[in-house]
Amino acid sequence: MNNDYEQMELDTRSALQAVIEDLTTEAIASAGLLIQEHHRQAAHATMTAPPYVRNRHEAYGVAAEQLVKITSAVKAIKNDTDTLLGTLADPNFNAIDATSSIVNSTTKAAYVLLVAAAEMKRTLNNLYTAETTSRDDATPLEELAEAAFEEVEPADDGENEMEE
Repeated sequence: MNNDYEQMELDTRSALQAVIEDLTTEAIASAGLLIQEHHRQAAHATMTAPPYVRNRHEAYGVAAEQLVKITSAVKAIKNDTDTLLGTLADPNFNAIDATSSIVNSTTKAAYVLLVAAAEMKRTLNNLYTAETTSRDDATPLEELAEAAFEEVEPADDGENEMEE
């Protein structure tokens, strides 16, 4: 029996969706490079660098910070959409301005999401390096726990001697 086969994948996305997803991936990578360059220049000018993510707790902190920014951007879109909803009942309200506000808030949200994705990619790379290269190093807490407890031999209560 011949076991030679090729794994195939069926892409059910529309051509437009595939192109936009590829564009998004490229934009995230480009934003990441720009952010890295900005951090490098800022570090050179101020002698401080962005924090290197060393563990999952710090990664969560970065993720939570980005989530706050994303939530704020989405809330702005919601508020602008509510404003447009308010124009439906009254033809005297300016729907063009409300729609323009939605365009502006969604553009800002796209920016926030791109930066968040780039920051999380940096965080992922840092965390991957930290967790895969220092696996055999014990943390200070683990060292303290090992020093505090010693393994003890099982107690011999004398029952085994009586049976023999």
